[in-house]
Amino acid sequence: MKIAGKTLVEFTRKRSEIVFRFVVLCALAGLLLGIIEAALLRTSPYVDFLPIPDIGPVEWFLAPLVDMACFGLWGLLQGWVASRWPRKLTLAIFVAIDAAACVAFVVLRLRWLHTRIVIKRYTFGINILNEKVWFAAVFVVALLAIYWLWEPASKLANRLSFRVLRYLSWGLGLAGVVGLCGIGAFWVNPFSGPAHIQAESGARPQAPNIIFIVLDTVRADHLSSYGYSRPTTPNLDRLAREGTLFENAIAPTSWTLASHASMFTGLLPHQHGADWVVPLPPGPRTLADILRSRGYETAGIVANFDYLQIGWGIGRGFETYVDPRQSFLHNLASTVVGAALIQPLYQRYCRFDFLERLNAGGVDDEVFRWFRLRPQRPYFLFINYFDTHVPYYSDPPYDHRFGKVSGKLVHKLFDALQGADPARLSAEDRNTLIAAYDDCLAYLDAQVGRLLDFLHTSPEGRNTIVIITSDHGEAFGEQGYYSHGYNLYRELLHVPLIIAGPGIPKDVRIQHLVRTRDLFSTVLDLAGGGKTPFSRDSLARFWNPNFTPQPFDNFVVSELVPIFNEGGKKAMISLTTPEWQYIDNSSGRQELYHWTADPLDQKDLAGSAGAQATMAGLRKQLIQVVADSSGPWRNQNYLFAGSDKGKSLLGEILDARKSPSSLSGSRLFIGAAQSLFVPEEAPVQAKPATPDQDSLQSLPYH
Repeated sequence: MKIAGKTLVEFTRKRSEIVFRFVVLCALAGLLLGIIEAALLRTSPYVDFLPIPDIGPVEWFLAPLVDMACFGLWGLLQGWVASRWPRKLTLAIFVAIDAAACVAFVVLRLRWLHTRIVIKRYTFGINILNEKVWFAAVFVVALLAIYWLWEPASKLANRLSFRVLRYLSWGLGLAGVVGLCGIGAFWVNPFSGPAHIQAESGARPQAPNIIFIVLDTVRADHLSSYGYSRPTTPNLDRLAREGTLFENAIAPTSWTLASHASMFTGLLPHQHGADWVVPLPPGPRTLADILRSRGYETAGIVANFDYLQIGWGIGRGFETYVDPRQSFLHNLASTVVGAALIQPLYQRYCRFDFLERLNAGGVDDEVFRWFRLRPQRPYFLFINYFDTHVPYYSDPPYDHRFGKVSGKLVHKLFDALQGADPARLSAEDRNTLIAAYDDCLAYLDAQVGRLLDFLHTSPEGRNTIVIITSDHGEAFGEQGYYSHGYNLYRELLHVPLIIAGPGIPKDVRIQHLVRTRDLFSTVLDLAGGGKTPFSRDSLARFWNPNFTPQPFDNFVVSELVPIFNEGGKKAMISLTTPEWQYIDNSSGRQELYHWTADPLDQKDLAGSAGAQATMAGLRKQLIQVVADSSGPWRNQNYLFAGSDKGKSLLGEILDARKSPSSLSGSRLFIGAAQSLFVPEEAPVQAKPATPDQDSLQSLPYH
């Protein structure tokens, strides 16, 4: 049988050769582009100030392998079409498309460096063809060049013998095997800590193990042990009965990095300096760093893939630190193929969520693996769970315990957040989101219970102190806002705090106002067995029957430069006392809430009769305690570097700092515990941006 003058065998062989050429050449292009992509990801900072990339070394194997496979499949499709219509124009168009795709790929990689398309409405035209100008220009130029140079190009292509292509295919196969082996080695050795730092000295004999758990984005009033109407947290309730529960623990801010930095250093945000695009800078000593130097083994296992990666500073001092860089899915989502294809398909057809999210069950698995491998000495273990963060999806059967959220409503929520228009959400929508949040909290509680059960059966369990708290809460329209990081209202600052273990009173509830940043002193005091230089600042003071609160114990300062804020112009600061919450922001607005009677800050009393004297007293107290805080102050944006009305609060703080302090000669200033340590290295002071900052840097520090 003949087809167009050729036998069927010859015709089929010719078709297969065309397909083979396209597959090999496209896969080779993908391999080279993958190497370029991995080099860009591994050598470029996540943000300008972050020296460590947010992906792991596995990207050297993953990006080339994924890109080679993707381009190889594209070549297979092209080859199949070209083998059936082997015309000059068909081949020219495909080669031009390939050239344009390579250029567009590099442009997309440069534009999306360390970013991902996630948690927003996905539109192919906007998200992918945004580089259509580049693509079209390269396509037209390549098509014209190929068409005009067809004859010499054909001769050059004919010199590329089928044998050479076969050798190339073997090389590509070998590259694929190397990539798979690299990924396999990555899975086998998950605990590749930042530096494998060794402890400097032996821990105190019988020193307790300490597990510090942060439930990311958990507000206190949604725990059943805090009086919530739904039975969301039976395991945390059980832990509270085995230890001490603090009913009024207040966070230092309403977002992740700054809050963790405060708990790990004992400093306020304006002191430690961590900001939305600024990692925790060198200088402050962290809990892990200090405990490691005291002989503790230190390990951190975190699920938050935004601000708890090693480069953001919280991981300093950990011998082992498992963050999203050790996650295959996180590294996959960081590639162009992951961001442009896999993540959109996942959120469109699976669920509207982050591809790389590690749930609490996965975190527990990593914790148990660490327990099997760790050396036998006292340990400080930090765990971060991320399950109650938006978009409030939980695993079965918890995904419908109190209600079930739909993908449509999650879309609506993120549209409202991105457009700053919470009015898009109805009362029914709000109730559904709250139910979904409670579902996530119930699932998280079950996994925490799994960890607690493991500890109870562990030989070291009796000598282990467990601390459970949160970095901040979550808003559900109480003030017209959803999510967090936008303000300092109580639903964002009031967080759970439970401490249980040897030496901790059982079934005790402490109503006194406390600060979660005092966990820095608390952990060091508990590790030292009490009666340490940190005892006066430790939360253990509140369960001491002989303790008498002093004025220093009766306030909490919280600070915020809101998310998406430009230049710190809308910063705000809050002072919470046993009765009042006072909020001041750089726009000149002051708010006053009687939180004991109004726990969700629903009624602003700032304009009511008699409130002015109360606010004046609270403002004076706020200015004085901040003025007395230890230096250096690494981020003055938290103190309103610029103000829209009159003299900035920072200016008043500077005036108070120049005057004799009511706390002079006392250790009880903010940052007192941190001042007992020599800084890691002298911080680099940024160039003053305002006259207030210029004056600030001329003043002496505590």
